[in-house]
Amino acid sequence: MLPRPFDFVRAGSAGEASAILAESDGAKVIAGGQSLVPMMSLGLVTPTCLVDITGLELDGVEVLGGLVRIGALTRHRELERSAELRSVLPLAAEAAAVIGNPRVRNRGTFGGSLSHADPTAELCAVALAHGGRVSLEGPEGERSVEIEDFLIGYFETAARQGELLTGAELALPSPGSGTAFVEIAERDGDFATAGAAVILTLDEGRERCAAARVVVIGIDGLPVRLAEVEELCVGEAVTDSLLDAAAAIVERVAMAEDDAFVSARHRVRCARACTGRALRIAFERARGERQ
Repeated sequence: MLPRPFDFVRAGSAGEASAILAESDGAKVIAGGQSLVPMMSLGLVTPTCLVDITGLELDGVEVLGGLVRIGALTRHRELERSAELRSVLPLAAEAAAVIGNPRVRNRGTFGGSLSHADPTAELCAVALAHGGRVSLEGPEGERSVEIEDFLIGYFETAARQGELLTGAELALPSPGSGTAFVEIAERDGDFATAGAAVILTLDEGRERCAAARVVVIGIDGLPVRLAEVEELCVGEAVTDSLLDAAAAIVERVAMAEDDAFVSARHRVRCARACTGRALRIAFERARGERQ
């Protein structure tokens, strides 16, 4: 199917892009285009205008105290390949490495992933696991929204009409924390069937968990932060019995549904497996037992 005709505007600033978006219900932002263009080709989205923001200076990563700011136009490939960024955001690097294929990673952007809010998006899970806030620029100026409040549903965010996501500030884990991202897909390069992003911080003896952040994709219409699993981990080592208890929580809270590709039961089984593997890997990395 060929896309319907549309206008094309190359924005010279975030404010200009915001103004165009505010004027038209049918305007869409394009940067990497790795989700938007396929949807247009299938007739799932029919924008009246595409607002190109690729010329804006909205890329790069900057550490600001206990936060790291990621520009909206930072490419997946940069998160994956940059040694400097991997040292700061190992969880994002690990997740970015399994997004789509090299073409998608070369063109896709961090801000595009958050704005698209695919329920199995790897970087949405990473952002939620870190915690922090996204920055939006709109007709009324700039505002910040907590990441947990920004991702609100199936392909749905809290961005208002005319607002452009310009970046996000993620909270950095305490030194010595371990991270892990694990996902299962039916084939290499496919969308994830399920996945888990984990950040574990150990106590001074590096024997037990002092804090945890656990996010799972594939069991609901958006990434799910598992507060029960986080509470379960605190004060405990990651053992087989803890992983069994965590798997039971995943199964109990799962809201997965059957679709044309996999059954809900299969998604939940994959989510259980990913959660357990990610918890164990993050624990071993925090203890220095694993790279």
